[in-house]
Amino acid sequence: MKQILITIAALVLVGCGVTQKEFAAANKIKVREVKISFTNKTTKAPEILPPSATLTPLTEIQLPTEREKSALINKKMTVFGIKVFALEGVTDRDLKLVANVLAQWVDNDENGTPDNPDVLAEIIRQKSRMILGVTFDQIGPWHENSQKMLRHVHAPTYGLDVTTINHNWYGLPHSEYSQSHYLTEGLLPPDAATEETFHLITDIGYANVYPSSFWHGEVGDNPSTALRSHIAKRGEGQKDASLLTVAMDKARGGYFKRMPRRYPDNAWYTRSDDCGYKCFVGEYIHWGIITLLGYNEKRENGIHNQWKITNARSLHNRDAALYELLTSVEYRFPKIAPDGSYGDLN
Repeated sequence: MKQILITIAALVLVGCGVTQKEFAAANKIKVREVKISFTNKTTKAPEILPPSATLTPLTEIQLPTEREKSALINKKMTVFGIKVFALEGVTDRDLKLVANVLAQWVDNDENGTPDNPDVLAEIIRQKSRMILGVTFDQIGPWHENSQKMLRHVHAPTYGLDVTTINHNWYGLPHSEYSQSHYLTEGLLPPDAATEETFHLITDIGYANVYPSSFWHGEVGDNPSTALRSHIAKRGEGQKDASLLTVAMDKARGGYFKRMPRRYPDNAWYTRSDDCGYKCFVGEYIHWGIITLLGYNEKRENGIHNQWKITNARSLHNRDAALYELLTSVEYRFPKIAPDGSYGDLN
């Protein structure tokens, strides 16, 4: 504090006509003269990492704030600045599991920093978060009645029904609320923990940071500057919204605003329930990443009615556009399937 006061005083006195040497002599301060030479060379400014690069990767389970309690939040964790909320009935183990999977999507090499800081920064800018409930019947009413009690009412909030977590995939015992089919399906992936966390990252992060490549065709409540610029150049609309939608329309056999009664014979992405165009885009890139990372190699019989590609080689050969987007060094997508082991699940 003394040093700060002396420095401030020096600046004031110099401004009043007292030289630095006179001030130093009066206050018995030694001054080291430094000769400074100027050149015409431009010095490169140090790289400034976005705040997301220094965030804590994974917190312990935390108690909710009073405001969060009023929104029926029972507990929470924070993953690189992204809140993961849990409603009553969700076990500590499943909250930790989802947080670990989200952390592995963000920091796939697990070096403590996000693989794509720009994508994470956008997710955090929009205050994006997860809400975990025991069943979808619990999550739906929460969105309608309780989300408004939180700060940032319109922040993107992705629901996850923990009954759809396949604990087999993570080497964990079933929960008391696990869906019965997981008792017989064994390791058959994927599950909600991997899927819903990935949707948040692509729908919000990638779509806003790289809109010409990943925009899904819907603007949302808080679009990025990059997305606004992209829309200003091409206009709004779903068709040809991005490289991703162009690739998806090819995979479906054409552009369909609504799901067709019958897909063309040459289509390989044939989802059979109409969840809306944006949803189709999100599901499409999710099918791509889990195929690339090896989830689908033993699932051909179970997924053929929706997705006809089962491994990375066939993805490269049949859907080269999606393969290129997911493997481009520029976008830094994960290379290893999350296994829920980023932190301690005990």
